[in-house]
Amino acid sequence: MDDRLSDRKKRVLQALVDSYISDPQPISSSAIQSKYMPEVSSATIRSELATLEELGYLVQPHVSSGRVPSSKAYRFYVDCMLNEDCGDTAELKGRFDRNFKSVEELVKNTAKVVSDATNYTSLMVFTGTDKVVVKEVKLVDLLDGSALVVIITDSGVLKDKMVSLPEEAEGGYVEIANKLLNATFAGKNLAEIQHYEEPMEQNFHAYKSLFRQVIEMIEEYRTARESQLYLEGEDKIFEYPEARDVDNVRSFVSIISKKEKLHDLVKGDGSVEFDVKIGDEESEDLKNMALVTAKYTVDGKEVGHVGVIGPQRMDYKKVMSVLRRLGGALDDGGDKNNG
Repeated sequence: MDDRLSDRKKRVLQALVDSYISDPQPISSSAIQSKYMPEVSSATIRSELATLEELGYLVQPHVSSGRVPSSKAYRFYVDCMLNEDCGDTAELKGRFDRNFKSVEELVKNTAKVVSDATNYTSLMVFTGTDKVVVKEVKLVDLLDGSALVVIITDSGVLKDKMVSLPEEAEGGYVEIANKLLNATFAGKNLAEIQHYEEPMEQNFHAYKSLFRQVIEMIEEYRTARESQLYLEGEDKIFEYPEARDVDNVRSFVSIISKKEKLHDLVKGDGSVEFDVKIGDEESEDLKNMALVTAKYTVDGKEVGHVGVIGPQRMDYKKVMSVLRRLGGALDDGGDKNNG
């Protein structure tokens, strides 16, 4: 909180930001006076605007024009002026009232719901992969020296893959291997399996190769899933006046094409439930843009982060309300959607 901002300055600042989000036109002191603060003279508001500009909250594009918010203004607006009005989750929850075969399917659907509800580009990344628990490992003998491994987790089917059986595999090998695999891995999360240590027993030697292949499957899955990023509504930026500026479009296309960088921005450091990155205050890649992200859980388990990226002038109140309602809708319905 900036102690230099009096209550009146805050009202003027909020009026200007609200106005600019609604209509991206520089706003004058007389416009603020007539629309938001009729009890305050235009001259007083003009003085407050000048002070806010000196403090870095406003920018005057042209000498004769009104002011527009700076990144600093949006930051103060988000941190200090928005109410946490979550609203009713019923509308969003209704979009998840069907079973999903996997968390991946739920994530893709969620990204579309968020993009449609906010009218901005949405992003989804997975987190919490280490906490995925193996429920069962199925090994199916294909009778040609190979077998099909199917790993089932509390998030659905993790992966299926063909593996080679050792040449010395004899009758009953697959049956015994099935029992050993489940006795070893069932009930453990992926982080625990990653640090699995092979037993030293001599009679385990024949199964070491198979175990290593299964562990490699799990590690490949972890790596691939943690690097996945889903985008929806990439073309929505063109619905906003900001798209008239070629530099804005170039910046937007650049950032959404940098999947690794965008993944890191959405995921953040994992320490906050809700995060708002505005302009280039935190990343040069977000010049004239904003990114709002939130953790989300399904059936009480953290699944990933959902984000919305759009113009710096985005409707933060609407976006944050949608993401909060989304969190409630997903977690309330997780027991039937988490395949």
